[in-house]
Order: sequence, then structure tokens, then C-alpha cells
Amino acid sequence: MATVAIVGSGAVGLFYGSQLVQAGHEVRFWLRRDLARIRAQGLTVHSSGSADVAVLVAPGRHLPAGRFRACASVAECLEGAVPDWVVVAIKTTQLEEILPALALLSADPRTRVVAMCNGIGIEERLAPTVGAQRLFAALAHVCLERRLDGSVEHQAHGKLLLGHARDESAAVQELAELVAGAGISCYQVGSLREARWRKLVWNLPYNGLSVVLGRDGWDTARIMADAETASLVRALMEEVIRVANADLSAHGATARIEPSWCDEMIRRTAVMGPYRTSTLRDWRAGLPCEIGSLFAEPVARAQRLGVDAPRMAMLLSVLRSRMP
Repeated sequence: MATVAIVGSGAVGLFYGSQLVQAGHEVRFWLRRDLARIRAQGLTVHSSGSADVAVLVAPGRHLPAGRFRACASVAECLEGAVPDWVVVAIKTTQLEEILPALALLSADPRTRVVAMCNGIGIEERLAPTVGAQRLFAALAHVCLERRLDGSVEHQAHGKLLLGHARDESAAVQELAELVAGAGISCYQVGSLREARWRKLVWNLPYNGLSVVLGRDGWDTARIMADAETASLVRALMEEVIRVANADLSAHGATARIEPSWCDEMIRRTAVMGPYRTSTLRDWRAGLPCEIGSLFAEPVARAQRLGVDAPRMAMLLSVLRSRMP
């Protein structure tokens, strides 16, 4: 069994970590919010079910506190064993803040780091601390929300796309076995850069429009119910794909994202129901939003590559005007 330390125990970290706990692994959640509550009462995941994630325990998925370790510090995460894996599931607005702690958690050369962060440029920000050879990514296509009582609500999907910072496919095999053994559907990607851009084809339009539409923002169902905004979603997706393919070409990659990927992203959105994006939830709560990795960096790359992306640039401008 593996020892796994999870940095950023929000909805994503708690959900996937709970699957690892149920599979019998030693999981240490580094918690800030709800630390005392989870230490005392354990962790509950509410799920409407998904073919992507197997239910390994009885419905309700309540894990007693004795099944895992809820940690208040790096020292607690390291106590008793060196982590085999460190999962970084933190918002990218806090990425630089946790780098010193990440250096301590991954100090042993046997420890590998898995980035579960959204956006573009994540590996470039983490590699100087942990080294590219030990750096992996797990991109989650999932609908999750952290409830006020500290529990996690799983609404749909859950498959993980797994990659390596240097695209060394053989290195990903052990991570794939860990993930699949925890009942989580996964797929090993040949190009991590391509996989990140593919995910951004969904993230940029829906996360951005969910905040800029209406006084209080719109969920995905409302965005797609309006013909004009649904058309804007597709137009933004097409721009992201053009920028993505130019970026892939500039880095010598042969992979390209096909135009039909827009249809697949819209199809997946239809089965989610009314989903409030992570950017919308952060904005409504007055929390920092992931503007840099999800919007600013893609627009900056479009400008450097000479790709015309007026809708992406406009969306970024409006988003910035709505930030506190």
C-alpha cells in the first residue's frame, strides 16, 4: 500500500483521496478548512453516481476519522513515513505560496508529485521545486462541490487523465495502477501539454462566462439554454483550439486538437445538469479566482504566437473588471 499526502484538501483532494482511503492506502490530508470537524467526525462524500468512479464502500461514503490522517502541518504529513506520492490539488492562486512546503514533502528522491491543478503552465511552475522527472499530472474531468458542513458533493464524471512532465509513458504506469486500484477510471495521455489544452477547451469558456453573465453569474445549464451564449461557448472553444494547436506546434509536438472536440465538450456538459463552475463559486464567495492559469496565460500565449483570439482577450478583460 502507498502513503499519499494530499496538499489542498478541498473538494478535489478530498474526493479522490477518499477513494484512495477506501482502497486501503495511507492517506494524509493537509487541511485548513474543517480540520477540527473532519478530525472528529470523519469525511463524507455524497454522490449521484458515475461510471467513472466505483463506489468501494456502502452508499453515503462516510469514512471514520480513524481511516485516514487529517493534518494541520507538513510535519504531521511526514510523521512516521515518507510519502510515496504527494498530490497537489490546490488552487493555482496559492501555488507559489505552498512551494516551500512542497519542497519539504518531496525532499526524499523516492517521492513523486502529482499536480491536480487546472490551467496552462503548471509544470513550468512546479518543476524547479521537485524536478521534472518526478513530476506527474492528473487532470480531473469531474463535477464536485465542497458543502458548508465539510462534506463533498460529487455531481458527475470523475475520470482522470494521467501524464508525465516529460511525457515518459513508462513512468506513468505505477500512478495508473494506483488510480485504477482505487476504482477511478483513468487514461494515460501521450502529450501532457495537449491534455491540458484539451481540458482548457471546456474550462475557459464555461468558467469565464459563468462569472461574467448576469449580476450573480450563471450555471452551465443556463449558459447552454440561451442560444446566444451557447454560440459564444462554441466560438470561444474554437479560439482555444487554434491557440492550443499553435502552442503544440511551437513546442515541436505532433499532436493536434480536432475541431470536433468542441462537440464532445458540449455533449459532456449536457449530462452535468446545472453545474456551478469552480470560478463562479470562488467569485461568489469573494475568494481569489484562478485568472492567471485559466485565462491570462492562454491569452498571453496567443499574443506571443500571433494567433488572433479576440473573444478570449475580451473575456479576460471583463473577468478582471468583475474581480474584487
